[in-house]
Amino acid sequence: MRTYSSLKVERTILLGFLSFIVIGTLLIWTANYSGERQISMIDAMFTSTSAICVTGLVVIDTGKDLVPLSQAILLILIQLGGLGVMTAATTMLLLLRQRIGIRQRLLFVGSLGIDSPAGAVRLLMKVLQITLIIETLGVIPLFFSFNRDLPWIKALYYAVFHSVSSFCNAGFSPITSSLEMYSQDLIIPGTVMILIIMGGMGFLPLVNLIGFIRGKERLNIHSRLVLATTIILIVLGTFLIGVTEWEHSLKNLAQGWKVWNALFQSVTPRTAGFDTVPISEFSSSGILFLCILMIIGASPGSTGGGVKTTTFGVLILSSWNFLRGRRNTVIWNRSIHNENILRSLAIFVMYLGTILFATTFLSLLETLPFRDIVFEVISALGTVGLSTGITMSLSTSGKLVLMVLMFWGRIGILTFIYGILSRESDTDISYAKANIPIG
Repeated sequence: MRTYSSLKVERTILLGFLSFIVIGTLLIWTANYSGERQISMIDAMFTSTSAICVTGLVVIDTGKDLVPLSQAILLILIQLGGLGVMTAATTMLLLLRQRIGIRQRLLFVGSLGIDSPAGAVRLLMKVLQITLIIETLGVIPLFFSFNRDLPWIKALYYAVFHSVSSFCNAGFSPITSSLEMYSQDLIIPGTVMILIIMGGMGFLPLVNLIGFIRGKERLNIHSRLVLATTIILIVLGTFLIGVTEWEHSLKNLAQGWKVWNALFQSVTPRTAGFDTVPISEFSSSGILFLCILMIIGASPGSTGGGVKTTTFGVLILSSWNFLRGRRNTVIWNRSIHNENILRSLAIFVMYLGTILFATTFLSLLETLPFRDIVFEVISALGTVGLSTGITMSLSTSGKLVLMVLMFWGRIGILTFIYGILSRESDTDISYAKANIPIG
C-alpha cells in the first residue's frame, strides 16, 4: 500500500467502521425503543459493534430481546461487516450507477491488501457474485433441515440468518443456545462448517481457487499457503479437541458424534463463534487449544479475524528455515520477502501484547474467573464470538473493553495503528549494525 499511502486507506477503513457502528447503534436502539423489549444504549452499541465486526459476542438474547426489525438491521450489519467497509461503499456507488473513480478503486483494493487498482471493478463483481452464490446455496440445505421442526416461514428466516452469519464468520444466531440442539445433526452443522471455511479463506484465494477449478488459473503462492494452513489447522484441531474433550464436553455423545462435534469445534474458533457443545463444559486443555485456534484465526481479506493463517504460516516457515541454517525463507521454490516476515512478527507480538494488556485490565474491572476472562479477551480480539457464558454479566466498563477489542480485531492491528499515526517515509540513512545475543 506504499504506492498510495497519501490516500490513507487505513484511516478511511477505521472511520468507515466507526460510522457503521454509530449508525447501527442508533437504528437498533430506536427499533427496540418503541417495542416491549427495550434495551439500553450500551447494549445496542455492543450489539452493533459485535455485528459490524462480525464477532458474535452478545449481551442480550438475539432471538428474544431484539424485535424483528432490529434482527433485520443486525443481519444487514453482519453482511456489511463481512464484506468490509470499502467493498460495501463501492457496491453502493455501483447500485447508484455512479462512476468508480481511481481513489475509490484504490481504497477498495487496498482493503483487500492489493497495491494495484487494475481490474478493481471486475474483482468487486466477483466478490459480490461469490458472496451471493455461496450464501444462497447455504440457505437451501439449512431451510429443509430447519423446516423439519419449524414452520416454513421461520425455517426460511433461520436459514437465511445462519447462512449469512456463517459465511461472514459472525456467529450470531436467533436461537438462544446457538447450535447446541443440533449436535447430533449432520446437515446444519455440516453446512455451517462449509460456509465458515469458505468465508474464512478470503475473497482473493476463493477467486483464485474458482479460476483453478475452471482451468483458467494456477493456484498462486498465497492461495496454496491459505489452503495448506487451513487444512492442517482443521485436522490438527479436530484431533486435539477430540482427545482432550472425549471424556469432558463430548462425553454424553456417541463415538461418531464425538468426532463430528470435535471437527465442528475445530472449525468454528477460526473465527465464527457457533458452538454445538457448551464452551463452559470444556476442560482447561480444550480451552487452551480453542484459544490457540482463535488467535490464529482466518485468512487475510476474509470475513474473519485473528493474526491470520498466512501470518502464522510465514512465522512457522521462517523459524523452520532459520533452524535449518537458510538465510532466506523458502516456500514452494519461492523466497518470502523479509518485509513480510517482519510484518508477521510485528502483528504477532502486538497481538499477544494486546491480549496481555486487555486481560490484565479486564481482571481489574471484573470479579470473574481468570480463565473465563482470558478466553473472552481472545474471543473478542479474534472476532470469534465464543464465550464461556460471562459476556452478559460484564459491567459497562467491561463491555467497553470488549468493544474496543472487537473493533481493533476486525480492522486489524496494523490498520488501526496506521490509521491514527502518520507513517514515516523511508530514508536512505544507514546505521552501524549492533550485535545483540538472542536466545
